[in-house]
Formats: sequence, C-alpha cells, structure tokens
Amino acid sequence: MNALVLIDTSAWIDFFRGKQSVVTDAVQLALQTGLARLCGPVKAELLQDVKTKKEKQQLAVVFDAVENFPTQESDWEVAGNTLQLLRERGITIPLTDALIAAIANRRKAQVLTLDHHFSHLKVQLA
Repeated sequence: MNALVLIDTSAWIDFFRGKQSVVTDAVQLALQTGLARLCGPVKAELLQDVKTKKEKQQLAVVFDAVENFPTQESDWEVAGNTLQLLRERGITIPLTDALIAAIANRRKAQVLTLDHHFSHLKVQLA
C-alpha cells in the first residue's frame, strides 16, 4: 500500500469494534504508514453513531491524528451529477457515498470500504 487511502465509515466501524479482517488490517497499515485519510462526510457518519464518552474520545484521537481531505465546492457538483446519472440507470445510493467518492477521486486516493454502494461509483478501491 503506497497510495493515500480515504477510509470509509464502514471500515472504521469494524476497526473500532476490534474485528479481525483484511479490511481492518488495511486500516491499521494505512494508519501506521501515514497514508490514512478522513473527510467530513466520514467524520459526520462516525459521530452520529457515538454512544459513549469513550467512543467520542476515540474518535477525537483519530480525528486529531489522521489528515483530513477538505470538501470543495466541486465535490458537491461531481457527487450530484454522479447521483443523477445513477438514478437514470435505476440505482439510488446515499449522497455521502457519492461525496466520499468525489473527494477521493479529486485527491487520487483509494477508498477502503465494506460498503457495496461503492461498486457503482468510479473510484479506486483499496
């Protein structure tokens, strides 16, 4: 792994739950090598599921340690156009996934995810 890796919410959740898998090993490797990245939509999705102070503290540590890809105006337009094209084909996916893909593509980063929605998006998967 030598490309930047935008870690999606699903991969973070398994990582925080301590699951052992290829994906959680990849999260660990991306963290150790400094290639892990976050973005606003992933942060928001993680925060919405916080149940305890300990979980919130864990997220704060990760948010401080992992570089963030800021969202740009063009990301919203790319995501909206992508969603519109997919709807024409009868495919509906969450806005957040399209936005994450737009951010990753702009930054030429891979996406590490367990989410099947990304199979409909033009994105390089880790």
